[in-house]
Amino acid sequence: MPDTEKEDLKEDILELCKERYELEEQIKKLDQEKIQRLEDLNEKLEKRVEWLDKDRTKVLKEKNNLKRQISNKRSREWSRTLIMISFLAVVDLLIVPLLVITMGIPVQWIFIAMGVITFFGILLIVNYMSGSSPFDTGEIRKALTGSFVVLYFVLVPLVTFGGITVTQGETVKTILTNFTWIVGAIIIFYFGSRAVEEYVKIKK
Repeated sequence: MPDTEKEDLKEDILELCKERYELEEQIKKLDQEKIQRLEDLNEKLEKRVEWLDKDRTKVLKEKNNLKRQISNKRSREWSRTLIMISFLAVVDLLIVPLLVITMGIPVQWIFIAMGVITFFGILLIVNYMSGSSPFDTGEIRKALTGSFVVLYFVLVPLVTFGGITVTQGETVKTILTNFTWIVGAIIIFYFGSRAVEEYVKIKK
C-alpha cells in the first residue's frame, strides 16, 4: 500500500474518531438535558402533589366543620321544635280549657279553639323544620291531618267516659260517627297521597 493511501486512511480514521467523540459528547449533553428536564418535571410534580395534599386536607377540614355545623344546627332545631310542641300542648290542654271555664264560655268552644290552634301550630312547626319560607301543600296537609287527629283523640274519650256533659240523643251519636269517618278518610288520604308522590318521584 502506498504511503499516500496510508496517510489518507489515518486521516479518515482520525476524522471518524473525532466524529465519534463529538457524537458521544452530543449524546452525553442530550442525556444531561433529558435528565435535567426529568428532574425539573419530577420537582414540579412533587410540588403539585404537595399542593394537592394540602388542598385535600383543607377540603376535608372544611367538610368536617360543615358536618359539625349541620349536626349542631339540626340538634338546635330539634330542641326548639320540642319547645314549640310543648308550648302548643300547654296551650291546647291547659290554657284554652281554663279560659273557657273561667269565662263561662260554652264547652264546645274548647274543641273549636283547640282545632284552630293545633292546625296553625303544627303548620308553623312543620314549616320551621322544613326550612322553606312559603307554605306548601305538604305542610298544610300535615297540619290538617294533625289537627283533626288531635281533636279526635281529645273529643272521643271526653264524650265516651263522661269528661264533659253533652245532651244524649241521635244527633250527638251521628256527629261522633261522622267525625270518626272524616278522620279516617283524612288519614287514608294523607298516607295515600304520600304514596302517590313517592311513586311519581320514582317514575321521574
